[in-house]
Formats: sequence, structure tokens, C-alpha cells
Amino acid sequence: MKKGLKICFSIIGVIVILGIAFFVIDYNIVKKQEKPIFCIKNPAGIYRDGGTIEYFGLGYKVIDFNTSAGFDDIKIGTWFMDYNDFEEERNAYEKKFEENLQSNEEFNRSPENVTIEVDNTTVSPESVSITITDNNEEPYGWGVEFKVQQKVNEEWVELQYIYDDSTWIDIAYEVNEDHQLTLKLDIEQYYGKLSNGIYRIVKPIYDNGYIDIYSNEFEIK
Repeated sequence: MKKGLKICFSIIGVIVILGIAFFVIDYNIVKKQEKPIFCIKNPAGIYRDGGTIEYFGLGYKVIDFNTSAGFDDIKIGTWFMDYNDFEEERNAYEKKFEENLQSNEEFNRSPENVTIEVDNTTVSPESVSITITDNNEEPYGWGVEFKVQQKVNEEWVELQYIYDDSTWIDIAYEVNEDHQLTLKLDIEQYYGKLSNGIYRIVKPIYDNGYIDIYSNEFEIK
């Protein structure tokens, strides 16, 4: 009996020591705004706010914030730490973000001056190339994010990503001197291979709120 208790306490002691060691390492990593290495992703902790992801460690939790409004921070705490614990901080950031946008001089641009054309010679179930023509005097910043819609019964239906934690690198491309930007979109990475049907590409931009710009239709046969 005593031997069994000793083994039990030894196992608990090892777990505690490992938990402390893992926490210290991940704590220092998180403080550098980097992802933890001794955690596993929580399947139920993926938020559709732009890309926030929750991780579980051995007795601790990490929340990697990445919201559409630009709130990019990593928090570490106990398993009881909750996404909504940082609502006030998120709201304060987003409010400041909106105020900064409003305080800037009004941009001389409109979505009406933008077109997105699919290059039909590049169409495949795995990828497609698009050319963005932005004729605004002050062009938009074009990120890598895109969505795919399929025409079903004459209505457009947005496809679902194959992974709920799909994230996008934070980068913006500028149009060239001809006011154009060509991007090759890796559809398979985010949606898998497309089946036969009619599709279009959607690119979100920020213009006093997020709006979508649509490409011409293309067909997978």
C-alpha cells in the first residue's frame, strides 16, 4: 500500500515539475509574442473573429488573439482564463483603431473603381490567378485573404474552409504603375479541390468597414 502511494506521489510530482517547466518555457515564449511549443490546440477554441486560437498546456492556457480589427496579442494563464476576460482590452483597441481611421484625412478612393478578373487560362480545381485593377488615386492595401463562392440554384453560396483555424499572413500588396496586381490563389490549401461548377473569388477590403469585392465567374469542368 505504501509502495503504491509512493509511486502515485512520484508520478504526481513528475507531472507537477513538468507542468512548471513547460509553463516557464511557454511563458517566456509568449512574452515574445510567439506561439507556445508545449501546448495543444483546443478544437473548440477557434474563434471566427479573424483568427484567434486557444491552446491548452499542462495546467495552463494560451490564447493567441488575431482579430479582424488588428488586435494581435498572446495571453497566458490558468485553464480558467476565458476569451471574454479580455473583452474590455479588445474593445479599447478596436475603438482606438476606428478613431485613428476617422482622424485620418478621407481617402480619395471607391470600391467602384476596382475590378477583379480571373485569368481563365490559369483555372484549375487547385488554384487560379486573378488580376486586381485598382484605378483609385489612393489604392487600397490588398492582403492575401480571399474567399470562394459557388453558384447553386442561381444563388451564390460561400464555401467553408477545410480547416476552422485557417489564418492569413499579415501583409499588404500594392498595385503596380498600371494600377494592377496579379495574385495566384492556392484554393486547394484552404478549400480542397473544387468540384465541377461555377465559382467566383471574393476579396475583402476595408472601406469604413469591411466590404467584399467580387470577381467574374469561372467554371470548373
